[in-house]
Amino acid sequence: MNPLRLIFIIVLIALISAFLLVKFYITQRNFTAHHKEFTLALNTFESQELQLKHALLENALSAYQNMDPIAQHVNALLETHHQLLASKILEDENYKELKNKLKELKKTLDIRLAGVEDQLMLNAGIRNSLIFLSTQVYNLNLHSEENIQLYAQAHKILKRFNDTALTQDLDYLTKEDHTLHTTSKQKNIQDFVDHFNLHAKYLIKNFPQFIITTKYVLNNNLSDSISTIKELFRTKALSDFRALDLFALLIFTIFTSSVIVIIFLTTKYFRENKKLRETTHSLEYSLSHDQLTGFLNRNSFSKELTRLARPHLLLLNIDEFKNVNDIYGNNVGNRLIKSLTKFIEHSLKEIEYINIYRTGGDEFGILFENIEPQKALDVAHKLQKQISEHTFVFNHLDIEISVSIASNNIRPIIENADLALKLVKKDLTRRVIAFNEDLNLKKSVKENLKTIDMIKHAIQEDRVIPYFQPIINLAESKIEKYEALVRVQLKNGTIISPFVFLDIIKKTSYYQDITAIMLEKTVDMAKQYPQYRFSVNISMIDILNEEIRNMLLEKLTQNFATASRIDIEILESEHVHDIAKVKEFINELHKTGAHVLLDDFGTGYSNFSYFSDLDIDLVKIDGSIVKEIVQDERKSHMLQSIFDFSQGLKLDNVAEFVETQEIAQMLQKMGVKYAQGYYFGKPAAKPLDNENVHF
Repeated sequence: MNPLRLIFIIVLIALISAFLLVKFYITQRNFTAHHKEFTLALNTFESQELQLKHALLENALSAYQNMDPIAQHVNALLETHHQLLASKILEDENYKELKNKLKELKKTLDIRLAGVEDQLMLNAGIRNSLIFLSTQVYNLNLHSEENIQLYAQAHKILKRFNDTALTQDLDYLTKEDHTLHTTSKQKNIQDFVDHFNLHAKYLIKNFPQFIITTKYVLNNNLSDSISTIKELFRTKALSDFRALDLFALLIFTIFTSSVIVIIFLTTKYFRENKKLRETTHSLEYSLSHDQLTGFLNRNSFSKELTRLARPHLLLLNIDEFKNVNDIYGNNVGNRLIKSLTKFIEHSLKEIEYINIYRTGGDEFGILFENIEPQKALDVAHKLQKQISEHTFVFNHLDIEISVSIASNNIRPIIENADLALKLVKKDLTRRVIAFNEDLNLKKSVKENLKTIDMIKHAIQEDRVIPYFQPIINLAESKIEKYEALVRVQLKNGTIISPFVFLDIIKKTSYYQDITAIMLEKTVDMAKQYPQYRFSVNISMIDILNEEIRNMLLEKLTQNFATASRIDIEILESEHVHDIAKVKEFINELHKTGAHVLLDDFGTGYSNFSYFSDLDIDLVKIDGSIVKEIVQDERKSHMLQSIFDFSQGLKLDNVAEFVETQEIAQMLQKMGVKYAQGYYFGKPAAKPLDNENVHF
């Protein structure tokens, strides 16, 4: 028999059987659940109806009534009836008659509840009058025989009223007079008689209706309707249960037949296709294992990675493996891969809960489960050291290799490890790295490329431009300097600030172009405005880059006449790793006539030793201090300390982020020479026409 046809038949039979079983299970489960739900609701409704009846009887006979329980019983009845009507089982067409019965029951229930409301209102009035009369009789002040007789008469009438309420029997209200009469001239006696007779007449008038209503709501209950509904439901449900039994028998017959057919076909299949099974096993092995090394492959690695709750990956890559293949040939390269596989396996044999995979041509994955990150990193360092110290010998060839290893347990595991591995491959100072979010490796490559492309075209189309912000001499109230700040103008005219692109461009060759453009255009602007000095920002990273450093010095040397009005602002926020190179660069700048400013002092790696280590001409105080000196006394003291220290070394200061008149005046009073900020002027495409300022 054709294997595909056999598989199709078996699958079809299995699917039909499974479908029928699932269908039966769902039908039986749903019907049972709906049957149980409806039965419980119906029994609850019947119980609540009896509870209402009991509460009404208790209320009718009690001297003091509490309407809350009755209201709760009424609400419960209505809620349960709504639940019955909303039952899933009533959606079946077979239960349409039952649904109609429930709707009829609602009409009967509404009528009964209207009677209950009437009974409660009558009961409340009667109980209030009885309580009032009892209180009046009890408080009657007796001073004469006539009053004593009046009290006896009132007590007798009150007893009849109470007996009538207690027994719900009108026989206690005979045709005798139930009102009081007195000849007393005392006002309190006359008031008592008037109030007593008023309530007595009310009771005589309403007692008959109260007793009739009470008997109606007690006797006209819903028992018959509920019994009819229960019997009808039982009949319908029994019919459905019988249908389910027949369906179950049918399913069992089909399932048994299917099993017999499947057993027959499967037996026949295994007899005829033993070789095919062996081939399948071989294919499965090839899908999960690497053919060269016998290690599990990337497919197995991906599956295992999804299974583990706390995976930790060491991603290992052979450095410059292409050179091995190019020099010694692919045969030696393959033998090296196999030898390295055994070496890794032997080195890690004592570690539990570990799997080793060949995830690529010269790449291996070592997957741990539930290991501490530091321990995994220690394993990586140890393995890297062992491999770098080992010599692989093939046909008298001694081959030494090194590997790079990335350690990661942060999801997505593979992607993060791969990003870290690419980073460490570019770093000649280390061979092992642990991924963490601080590496910022997840920044969108697409966005970076888009930004780089934007800057590339901006450079080509001369849209990298300087904006100039005025620096004010506070003592003379006039503009004396301008700081050049890089901007990029888009094709639509929009001006882009450097925080959008500068960090990315620093990692490309375009950064050098931007630095050259800024210096050249600032020098040109200085030529047009000889009355001002102009400053350009240079990072300490630029200073350590020999190519950029030489370009800056060359530009200043070529424009020696203007260079004496150029200030180079060194960003102090970046740590100085090589102070000797920085000092050498500053000395070269001074030879061109340029001045050197230490920018952003007071933030980052601020260090007062820079004043003595570096031959600077001026210190710019960071805006994070300046903008808060008015409201923050500590910031004011910090600024004062920097200013005093600078004065001691005969250095002037520039205060940045001067945004209010109050700050400007405070700086002027303190003695700070220069100020810069939005209060005096925002960066613009060219210097202002008027050099004088007022504040």
